[in-house]
Amino acid sequence: HYRFSKIDFKNLERNPELFNGFSRGYNMEIRTMIEHKHWNGVFTRRVSMESWLSSIHELDEVAEKIAVAGYLDVIWWDDQLVWDRATYNDIYYMLVLQDTVWKPDLVLKNGFHKFEELGGSFYYVRIKYDGRISWYPYHVFESQCSINVTFYPYDKQTCHIIFTIWTYRYDEVEIDPESKFELDEYTENSLWTITSTSVQINRVLGSHEIDFTINLRRKPTYYIVNIVIPLIFLGILNSLVFIIPADAGEKMSYSVTVFLSLAVFLTIITAQLPVNSESTPILSIYIVVQLSYCILVLVVNSFQLRLHHRHEGNEKSKIFVFAVKLQRRMCFWRNKIHSDTNEIGRINNEDTKGIENATPQRNHNEEAIKWRDVSSAIDFFAFWILMGTDLIITLFIFIHISVNKSII
Repeated sequence: HYRFSKIDFKNLERNPELFNGFSRGYNMEIRTMIEHKHWNGVFTRRVSMESWLSSIHELDEVAEKIAVAGYLDVIWWDDQLVWDRATYNDIYYMLVLQDTVWKPDLVLKNGFHKFEELGGSFYYVRIKYDGRISWYPYHVFESQCSINVTFYPYDKQTCHIIFTIWTYRYDEVEIDPESKFELDEYTENSLWTITSTSVQINRVLGSHEIDFTINLRRKPTYYIVNIVIPLIFLGILNSLVFIIPADAGEKMSYSVTVFLSLAVFLTIITAQLPVNSESTPILSIYIVVQLSYCILVLVVNSFQLRLHHRHEGNEKSKIFVFAVKLQRRMCFWRNKIHSDTNEIGRINNEDTKGIENATPQRNHNEEAIKWRDVSSAIDFFAFWILMGTDLIITLFIFIHISVNKSII
């Protein structure tokens, strides 16, 4: 016998013949032909289906898995379950356990775990007096989802949830789904936004596949605040080492401190970056660039401090002399240097009582260049070159990933 959870509350006890009749005469193995479509001589049962999405539980980039909660609204007709309302005290519908009537054996084809049919022994179906049957299997659907994290944290993902009727061919049971997910009962996810949904029917190996597509966009605010902005600040601090005078004695310790800070920070955020061998996040490349800058700064500082403490008797190469002169010109120091040099020459002429200074003015300028000036010039050019390139690379990378366009 059927086990009923609810019937129209009207004189239920006076109509046992309704239930007894269904129990004796119904055969759930027989596909009846009410509201069926004739297809090449084969009667096809038509099943309509709507999908209602409740929430997105997770999108696992490492396992390439999406888990969404929702239910299906599946409707079909069965002419073995039709009754006359006037005969049975105007009973409009009844609820029976799903395993007591025929239903389509819907399965999640691209499920992440075991292959199983939807529904369960405790689910009920709603049977209307005209043979219309409604079934609402709720499930947490875990399906495979190919992940592309190139533009992380501005990435967009497309995931597919594919259902199929396992036993019947497409000419025996035809699925007629709605064109998209219903989102009236959807609860927003804190990390992902649904941009669009769609449904497509594919005919594969004689059966129908219902492909529900979900297009997602990651919400980047959390990652910008906790990863991107601190990373940019560390890059700025890395360039500021060239503002510290070499005589202060803190340049090398400052560089090492910034390097270690970045290394510790990378250790923390690496756990938050998606692990995927098929696509590498551009943000990961940017992190490698920042780490390379730190190493370059350490090398330049080591070389610069060695030059700063070099004996003045050592000859300076032309490139060092050129760098110092170019720095002075760019900083508008040339006139000041010339006036200082002329003043020194005037005092020397008075002290030597008329002895002529035979050294050309060009040599005076060269003699005024000391190793500390070379060190200062290295500071000047290294600061602007590294700061400029870091700014250009940062703007290019984050504008690029924010608009989600591919590099040529």
